[in-house]
Amino acid sequence: MKLLSEAELRRVLSPALAVASSERAFIALSRGEIAVPVRSEILRPDGEGVVFAMPGYLPGRVFGVKVIATRGAASAAMVLLFDAESLAPLGLLSADFLTDWRTAGGIAAATRLLARPEARLHVVFGAGRLAGPCARLVATVRPIARTLIVGRDPTRARALAAALRAGGLDAEAAADPGVVAEADIVTTVTSATTPVFPGAALRPGAHVNLGGAFRPDTRESDDELARRGLFWCDSRAACLARAGDLVMPLASGVLDPARILGEIGAALAGDLRGRADAAEITVFKSLGNAAQDICLAEDALALPGLAAPEFDPRGEAG
Repeated sequence: MKLLSEAELRRVLSPALAVASSERAFIALSRGEIAVPVRSEILRPDGEGVVFAMPGYLPGRVFGVKVIATRGAASAAMVLLFDAESLAPLGLLSADFLTDWRTAGGIAAATRLLARPEARLHVVFGAGRLAGPCARLVATVRPIARTLIVGRDPTRARALAAALRAGGLDAEAAADPGVVAEADIVTTVTSATTPVFPGAALRPGAHVNLGGAFRPDTRESDDELARRGLFWCDSRAACLARAGDLVMPLASGVLDPARILGEIGAALAGDLRGRADAAEITVFKSLGNAAQDICLAEDALALPGLAAPEFDPRGEAG
């Protein structure tokens, strides 16, 4: 069994692999080729965080589970992966960076399918750990000329913009959520519980990624986006049960169920349409799915040149 540290994953995971792995996971999920039970959740008694257990089974290949715990802005995560046939443990992977990149990879995969090819202005809401990876990976699938970071903490937003500039992106902080009026792509990865931008301000043809709120009583988008947008989900069942961006406007009658077109995996596979018109406002709702964790962990373990120690759980470390 290989042991992959955070540092090793940062060294070997590439943007291309993160995007391709999420595409593979989404397609497998939509085609029923991977079994992903509803994740278990344990809320901290102090209300400051949650513990998730997220299993997945890819028949004939691998099965495993990711455990992730959050407390405020802090988190810790691990993925344990097994061979589906021999039951041999394959790897134990630190999963903080892996989680960030599988989430950003999924958002980039959806963006590559749904955003207009000429999209150049990307507005990112949030300045936390997911905002940077999303900005970087989206810029690998569209010709992004400018990235704007909108965050509750201006200091953090400016620091993230500076880090993105150091990595080669033209990025700056913005204070006004109304900048979405000029955006080609909008990505939200916040901890907000209420809408963070005005849906009425979006111009025709914009693409929106909703990647933050993950409970039925929290949302990052408003009723106007629900009226105007066409929605694709990472998992339709999970989103209809837990994504407040869909649950709340459906309950109020603002969102027509017919505007939820289906799963992004079906669209990536060609079994469901993607963008059909340059003026459509397309929306991808990402809750995050264990299928992405399982596929990216499997792909990471198969990479050549890993500097990963071996461990035999029935014996001693190698």
